Amino acid sequence: METIGSDLEVEEPPRATNSERPKRILVRTKTHLVPGDDYGARCYFMLDRICQHHWNRDFVFGEDRWNSYGTEFGYDNRTCYFLVDHGRSASNDDDVTVLWYEWTGESLVAIQQAMPAEIQRKLREYPFTRPPEQPRPKRGPRDANAMRRLIRLNLRLDIKLVDAEFEFMSKPEHAEWLKNHAENKFWLKFLSQAESHKRQGAG
Repeated sequence: METIGSDLEVEEPPRATNSERPKRILVRTKTHLVPGDDYGARCYFMLDRICQHHWNRDFVFGEDRWNSYGTEFGYDNRTCYFLVDHGRSASNDDDVTVLWYEWTGESLVAIQQAMPAEIQRKLREYPFTRPPEQPRPKRGPRDANAMRRLIRLNLRLDIKLVDAEFEFMSKPEHAEWLKNHAENKFWLKFLSQAESHKRQGAG
């Protein structure tokens, strides 16, 4: 086992066989290399592929935990990351083994180089041992500006818009804002989705 930096450990292959050992698996890839029809399908594909590689099973919610970073799938050729955590740490989260890989579009390949310090720092923003979830206060309706930005973000993430968002965007001032504040390809994507949504409603 090789120690990288002051306290993060990165284990060399071969891959783990004991799913009970606490482990972090970090995968780096490019947005266009992740297959799927939308944001959810792409994320589920990567989570399942990571778990199949290590434990010969799909990702299990409640047993595994995950995060992603940079997964704006509306853009091509952007670096993004997937993180899968499994198990519980008995002591210090910094003692948990970290494995990291590159997804090539076809397979997971172990990265042999030392994990860069900036990635180690970013990884610490996603604690392995997560605090207990607190009840979330009931959120009121979003204001118009927040709703506009959410729709723009969903287009960038490649999350399909829902009925309430199409209804909101039916007002000319909101459509005009999106046209002026989103890249042209996302404006065109919105127009295509809106037309498809309209046809489905008419059917």
